[in-house]
Amino acid sequence: MESVNDPAAPSPTEVITAWIPHDARFRDSAVRHALRDASGRRLHVYVDSLVNQDNDDGRPLSDYDLRTMAAVREDLDRRSLTSVDWRAVREKLVPDPG
Repeated sequence: MESVNDPAAPSPTEVITAWIPHDARFRDSAVRHALRDASGRRLHVYVDSLVNQDNDDGRPLSDYDLRTMAAVREDLDRRSLTSVDWRAVREKLVPDPG
């Protein structure tokens, strides 16, 4: 595992944008939350619930999903989701139609 201060490690924004838009298990819910709030706050709450509270909109995660969250936490390398640029994540989920 890379250290928290490793400049080559992906940023928390890169970790989340590389994961949630491409994970079919959580993508629809993530899109729904992203569409409801352009600031990304609802999306942040949803992803934080997945990653740090092991639940998907109030439903417990399966063993397989728990392994995914462990991998995401490892990729984050103890860095907080608060530093994620949630608008950038939202743009990956809900591309501008223009």
